[in-house]
Amino acid sequence: MKNWLPTAVSCLLFLCLTFPLAAQTWTFFGVYPQYSQTGPITKRLSYNVFLSATSHATSQAAESPGIAMLALQYYAQPSLTYKVTENIQVGLGYAYVRHNLFGIRVNENRLWAQTLLTHGITNSRIRMSHRLRYEERYPLRLSTDKWSLAQLGRYHVAATIPFFDPKQQKTGWYAALSNEAFFCFSGAKNSPISSKNAFYGENWSYAGVGYNTGHWGKIELGYQYQDLVRNPAQDHRNLHLLQIQWATNFSLDGLATWLLTPPF
Repeated sequence: MKNWLPTAVSCLLFLCLTFPLAAQTWTFFGVYPQYSQTGPITKRLSYNVFLSATSHATSQAAESPGIAMLALQYYAQPSLTYKVTENIQVGLGYAYVRHNLFGIRVNENRLWAQTLLTHGITNSRIRMSHRLRYEERYPLRLSTDKWSLAQLGRYHVAATIPFFDPKQQKTGWYAALSNEAFFCFSGAKNSPISSKNAFYGENWSYAGVGYNTGHWGKIELGYQYQDLVRNPAQDHRNLHLLQIQWATNFSLDGLATWLLTPPF
């Protein structure tokens, strides 16, 4: 059982390295800030609000030289999760997304349902999670004012490795690893957003380090690599992103206390 961590890491690297090589690859570097808030509604039902933005660096015009940040995506997602057992959860969610991909502006509504399995690894502090999500996307291309539909499956596997004993303390440093594979069942017809350029058309890999502050949640910094098949010719777009996340977990009743309590 102690060899599970090297095996998990090897699997993540294998997924990254075996993703199809591009005939022509566009490579960008950017930032990916996130905020996540989770809280209980009942003993088994909880809510989450997730917000993020993705931007990449781009060269400015000759008359205004230098580097600017281009906003690629704004993402807002409320969701509900129901705890079936200690290790199994099911959830429903909605997401509103604004894209600026390849110079094409698209607003998108998403509906999804998922199952989440979490478990520990014997004789270690490592926690694993496996998330299967079915997602329907409804992109609206602004230049034509036309809707379309895409259907996807997503598999996300992650490992959290605390550098402290969670049984003895609530705060401390930890490492996080994850990989998410995107499978396109049917693609949008009105834009490159969510189009079916390949069945296995997108992959996200992540590695980071975070600190659990306790009352003020988790703060995490890491590197995310996103690989997207961008057209039927199997050309790729690669994003190398600095991911910054702040995740909090408090009940609605505790909101005032949380806001009024100094962080230090």
